[in-house]
Amino acid sequence: MVTVVGVGPGAREYIVPAALRRIEQADVLVGGKRHLKLFEELDCVKIAIETGLDFKDILNRKGRVVILASGDPGLYGILDVVLKYVNKEEVEVIPGISSVQYIMAKLGMPMKDAAVVSLHGRKTDIITRVKEYGTLVVLTDENHDPLFIARLLKDSGIKDRFLYVGENLSYDNEVIERYTVEELAQSRKKFDINVVVITCGNMPSASPTDFL
Repeated sequence: MVTVVGVGPGAREYIVPAALRRIEQADVLVGGKRHLKLFEELDCVKIAIETGLDFKDILNRKGRVVILASGDPGLYGILDVVLKYVNKEEVEVIPGISSVQYIMAKLGMPMKDAAVVSLHGRKTDIITRVKEYGTLVVLTDENHDPLFIARLLKDSGIKDRFLYVGENLSYDNEVIERYTVEELAQSRKKFDINVVVITCGNMPSASPTDFL
């Protein structure tokens, strides 16, 4: 049996009780180094997710294999990878609080009219989405960071939006800052792990929440 658990935005206090129970029952615990560090006290096999990791071998091991997923495993998460190697009937998924939910809650913004896209290891036409939606939440990576997003907006002639950048969400060093497109496009700041929310405040959205 393989269990994929969402460990929330980062801090252990945001992991739901059901996920913690499964983690404590694990024979094999698989996750990023940042996540595994949360459970150093557990006496089980721990495997860090790194480039070249043989998921097929790990997911077919005996005992309870628990995969730690950032945020929610079903939202641009590792669940897609797991289902390539294990039948759906043999996978248990325990949802977590996503970074999207977390930052929108911190900003006091309803999610009903927002869209969510990911630039984490993939290409997405965010310019079209920004024009369609009043609020767009963007999952980033090292190459597609807040500066990249702001400069893309500026080069496309979109300068009337605000960008909220949430770094290290839920950790003690969490920072959420608001920028204009121009301010962020001119910045040289190096951002830690982050999520970006693009909004123009009162622009009507095209439809209810979408995951694009």
